[in-house]
Amino acid sequence: MRAKITAKEGYRCCPEGHSEVLFKFGETVFGHIAEWAVADRAASRTFDPVAETKVTAPTETKAKRKGKK
Repeated sequence: MRAKITAKEGYRCCPEGHSEVLFKFGETVFGHIAEWAVADRAASRTFDPVAETKVTAPTETKAKRKGKK
């Protein structure tokens, strides 16, 4: 997940659990920090591009020939 910090004062959190980190306005954050910032309404979620996969239709098969009995 990716998010962009939208709070004017930035966003403070402790990702390692022991030291506080300040993310400035407009900075892009990833992973758990992005989830926390969106939950605290300090960031907005950004589009996370996903590799497109091409969907192929199954090949059509003909019915087997029935021989003479």
